[in-house]
Amino acid sequence: MDTVYLWFAVLLLIVIAVLELWKPHWINEGFANLVSVGDNALWSRWMPRRGDIGFDPTGEEGGYTRDIRYFAGYTDVQRLGQDHDFCRMIVPSGGDEKEMFFACALGGTEGLSATKYKTPSVKDGFQISRDDYMNDVLKEGRAGYCRIVKTGMDTFEAKCNPAADSAFKPDMITDPNPPPEIQTLLTFYEGIVFWLRLKDDMLDYAKNTVLSTAGGIEIDEVPAETTQGLEFNGEDQFLRIGETADLSFGDMVQLRYLRATSFWVYFDEFTNNAKIFDFGNGAGKDNVFCGIIGRGNASTQQDTTSSSCIEESQKTVPMAPSGAQCTQEQSPQTAMLTSSANVNLWDCPDPELFGRIMEPLHKKSATKGQALTADLLYEIWDQKQRKLHIQVKNAIPLQKWVHVAITAGNNDAFKPDLIIYINGQVAHKEPAAWLPQNNYTSSNYIGKSNWSNATSQYDNADQLFKGKLFDFRGYRTAMMENKVKDTHAWGKKKLDIKDKEDEQ
Repeated sequence: MDTVYLWFAVLLLIVIAVLELWKPHWINEGFANLVSVGDNALWSRWMPRRGDIGFDPTGEEGGYTRDIRYFAGYTDVQRLGQDHDFCRMIVPSGGDEKEMFFACALGGTEGLSATKYKTPSVKDGFQISRDDYMNDVLKEGRAGYCRIVKTGMDTFEAKCNPAADSAFKPDMITDPNPPPEIQTLLTFYEGIVFWLRLKDDMLDYAKNTVLSTAGGIEIDEVPAETTQGLEFNGEDQFLRIGETADLSFGDMVQLRYLRATSFWVYFDEFTNNAKIFDFGNGAGKDNVFCGIIGRGNASTQQDTTSSSCIEESQKTVPMAPSGAQCTQEQSPQTAMLTSSANVNLWDCPDPELFGRIMEPLHKKSATKGQALTADLLYEIWDQKQRKLHIQVKNAIPLQKWVHVAITAGNNDAFKPDLIIYINGQVAHKEPAAWLPQNNYTSSNYIGKSNWSNATSQYDNADQLFKGKLFDFRGYRTAMMENKVKDTHAWGKKKLDIKDKEDEQ
């Protein structure tokens, strides 16, 4: 009889264990857990989340400081079937980045070390990246620590340190199936030369350049879902970029092979001839720059004539009674205008002609007020000769974010077509354009013009950019239309820009 009771007890324990695994809500003693343990795993009840280490970075284990710029969250590295292990990037208090490592406070280890389960440190070969995430790369039911790292001159890959029993494995493996947002970032890294996100840092994510700041310019380094970019005060703040200690280009960044640039810009004010960027060797020497013309367009006119401008010297106006009827005259000087770089640096509005008898053909425009838009200007110089001049009318709004992408349209090695996108839409196409011919440049500015200190007392000097900049990139390869649109969509999300339909 005793044997029967014993076997009955064993059978009952087996049934309870099975129910605990598959139907835990059937076995409930009426006590509420302080930390949720899920509904499907036996071990999760016995190995709950720790109460001392969590999302609050000030509650870190003594002697360590959390770096909140990297992944921090609950995951499963123990194969519990529940996300009860809190993982984050930490560094010994008072230490530098070389001592940084990634560690997990394991579920069920309350009161024990929260740093024992970890990766190697940076000084031991551990590579770090802001583009990090957790993923079960080995399909073993537990997540490894993954991130996008640079593996070659122009190569970036998603690499992971898989989770093991007592620590993360020291050797990285490639993640063949990263999450969608990481896949999007990987496409952005293809062909990248420099990438200044300017979201909550001033780092080059392509790891090719360094920045020097002027005027005490700085950015809020507290991570957030959205950003307002890097702000320039228009008085004394700008950036200087280079790849070496002397802040020059020529090795990793070669302007001759730069095929695309892309950025978000916000003008607080249209300062005179402000340059968003100007890479060169001084004023009018090997320059590649993008900016605005003058102080913007002070009034908006309706285009009632063609976009071409008729110079005063080329007009013939008949006498009355025929009225004002201008006609174009041809001349050798006109015929010699063979390049888009050969332009006159003034703006010609719609003709305002007055007949001697008849009423004016065009009513006078309204009194000029504050400039609400500005023309985008993009130029390339070969030594002291301007080889390319592109002007996109009213492309830049005042006090509003706008995305600009300037990219080669084909793979021509000498004079590729050039396409300018504004907010993901084609705004200008330039056939057989031009490429920079000099790789070495020593005066490479962001928010400042090389002409700002090179004008006479009779000229209005180029002024510093006043506004905000975000997501500034340079590519060794052309940006295809889908990449431009993806970049635009990614930036809208980071800047928290809503579509008009969403704002209504």
